[in-house]
Amino acid sequence: MDVLVEKRKLRYNFFMKIFSKKNCEFLFTSIFLVSIFSCAKNQSPKIAQPMQGVYYCIFVRSFADSNGDGIGDLNGIASKLDYLENLGVSGIWLMPIFPSHSYHGYDVDDYYNVNEEYGTISDLENLCAKCAERGISVILDLPLNHSSIHNKWFLQSIDEKNPKHSWYRWANPQENPDINFNATIWQHKVWNKRGENFYSGLYYDGMPDFNHDNLEVRDEFKNIIKFWLEKGVSGFRFDAASHIYNSAKLPSSVKDGQERALNFWNEICSYAKSVKSDAFMVGEVWESNGTRAEYMRSIPSTFHFDLGTKIINVIKNSDGMNNSIAAGLLNDYELYAQKNPNFIDAPFLTNHDQNRSPLQFKNNERCVKLAAAMYLFLPGIPFVYYGEEIAMNGAKPDEQIRTPFIWSSKSKEKTQANWIESKYNAKTKGATEQLKDKNSVLNFYKDAIHFRNSNEVFSHGKFLPYETKNSKITAWTLESDEKKVFVFFNLADEEQKIARPKQSENFKILFSANPNGAKISNDEILLAPKNAVVFGN
Repeated sequence: MDVLVEKRKLRYNFFMKIFSKKNCEFLFTSIFLVSIFSCAKNQSPKIAQPMQGVYYCIFVRSFADSNGDGIGDLNGIASKLDYLENLGVSGIWLMPIFPSHSYHGYDVDDYYNVNEEYGTISDLENLCAKCAERGISVILDLPLNHSSIHNKWFLQSIDEKNPKHSWYRWANPQENPDINFNATIWQHKVWNKRGENFYSGLYYDGMPDFNHDNLEVRDEFKNIIKFWLEKGVSGFRFDAASHIYNSAKLPSSVKDGQERALNFWNEICSYAKSVKSDAFMVGEVWESNGTRAEYMRSIPSTFHFDLGTKIINVIKNSDGMNNSIAAGLLNDYELYAQKNPNFIDAPFLTNHDQNRSPLQFKNNERCVKLAAAMYLFLPGIPFVYYGEEIAMNGAKPDEQIRTPFIWSSKSKEKTQANWIESKYNAKTKGATEQLKDKNSVLNFYKDAIHFRNSNEVFSHGKFLPYETKNSKITAWTLESDEKKVFVFFNLADEEQKIARPKQSENFKILFSANPNGAKISNDEILLAPKNAVVFGN
């Protein structure tokens, strides 16, 4: 017993020595520092502002199903916030959530409600609140060019005597001889007969166009915007922004359609900012770079259409075409800045209207990763289309580009949506499996997004093309007051050598799509085939 007591005394004295005040302070300080560096290694800084970071586009029907009916919903998204936060995104764009007779929702029946298949307004408020806790913003897809033919406003507008008649573009040959009622666009007629009158439907006869000259319509749009901002959303993606005054639906006497559109969007965006000062608005302006620049006068951000196609083509052709993408980007940015010095570009690879990129690369993962890096390492706010990060496949018709996200390819996932079967994803690995594979496309997206978030030079740095004198290389620089990075993309199927940039003695490899795919040898940087590398201080 005496031996046991003595041992206990020794153990007590040992622990008392360890937990003396001085040692306790050291111990807790050590634990705190370890925790900080552990977080720094595995997490990127949370983005607090709606107009920063990387956004993720979600087709709600296809993302995650919370109630087992096979249709994705808002609560399903809420259940996957760990996944989205881990991916590193700072915002989500929800494709239309309003009641609609179509599967896609771009023909809106009621702008003040939620599609019952997706949930309720309370579910949306809950999602926004949970996202806010994680530093994730939510923006809604808002189609203001047209409604559905089932919308009560349109049904009322059919009656010429109803005040809502002037809310839509109604006309007839007797009173409007300067309208071409046989006009066509995208292989269908613009004007659709209803009784003795015609209404314009730029997209098809089930989507009647609003009359944006009507001040009551504009006031209603403002009410809609205020309603949803007060529910917790952080902004809007404006569908068909460049088509609200499309010439195909205007009298021939109207020559200032674009200017009217710019005035309209300036009024709408200014109002949204008056309700929520940091509201983020991005417009779908699928036009030339010059026209996009004009719309930057009114809409803070527009999607960078055609950039993704150019990225895909240079990778497929293994040829940078004299750094044409970087040169074209600089030209676009200069045009934007002339119209709006505070413009925010929104680069993306493909969206819900375009064939998915992995299919175009024949599922070559090196090409998929390279393409991702080429738009994620650009200024502005990149947009990732859901499923892109797991290399989902899809091609026209549109339904096959919007198929359910694959949570697991090996086991049944209770939140798996199944409203439609994909023709292209039989061999696509699910998110669960890819997270376990350090070399997967998903883990590459995760690493690239976190790396971007940790380096503000990508969102605020000055962009310039960088000449390597190698046609197989696309390259640019981004520079801020304290940091400069060179971003190199080897488009070739062979290793490429480039001269080390001047005055870069203290620079090093900061990121490589292939972990062992870049090294510095004497005065040269060696780049592995189809590799993306960031070199900087």
